[in-house]
Amino acid sequence: MTALLRYYGALLLRSQRWLPPVVLYAGLVAISLDGQSRLGSQLGWNAAVLVPALAWLTRSLLAAEPPAARACLAAATGTRRPQFAALVIPLVLGLALVTFAAAGSLLVCRTPQNVASVLGGGLATGLVCALTGSALGAVGSPPLVRTTAGAAGTLLIGSVLLLVVSASPANAAVRAAFSSDGTGSRFPLLPLLAVLPLVVASWWTSARAAGRVGAAIGQEPG
Repeated sequence: MTALLRYYGALLLRSQRWLPPVVLYAGLVAISLDGQSRLGSQLGWNAAVLVPALAWLTRSLLAAEPPAARACLAAATGTRRPQFAALVIPLVLGLALVTFAAAGSLLVCRTPQNVASVLGGGLATGLVCALTGSALGAVGSPPLVRTTAGAAGTLLIGSVLLLVVSASPANAAVRAAFSSDGTGSRFPLLPLLAVLPLVVASWWTSARAAGRVGAAIGQEPG
């Protein structure tokens, strides 16, 4: 698995497909850092914009690999393990992005008296949104969604729904972060617990579909 993670990390880096979603995320965070925002609200914003950015980043990596290269990996390591490895890399990068954004917010924003609890809740919100974006990216990428137009619609509509529908873990976590300034902090425990089965189901569905595709390729006559 370590070799697969290294391979997909190098693939994402060399392809430069990481650049547009990372620039999008950095830009959305930067324009909101005006020095007047409260820390909890800023952390909530940082987490919210990670959902579309990480979904896009996940799609970028899963669509970057040539089918022949995936077939070789599937023959050597199994049909599902490469898909799991390809999903891990964008998630790790997303967590790094939201952590760096939190550090910048801590330096720029007005800090409340309960800064430690607000920061902890904000980072947990970032984790919830990272997992949500990863789940969306998994179901909006090959082999489930192959066309660019279909992926764009899936990621755009999915991001909006996941951020505005009150039943969404990302929505609940972001609302908790925006209300965490002041006398108390709300740790998004329930959203964190709710997003775990969502991301597990999405990853499993994506890997299962990749396994079927890999098995079909392996059965084709050479």
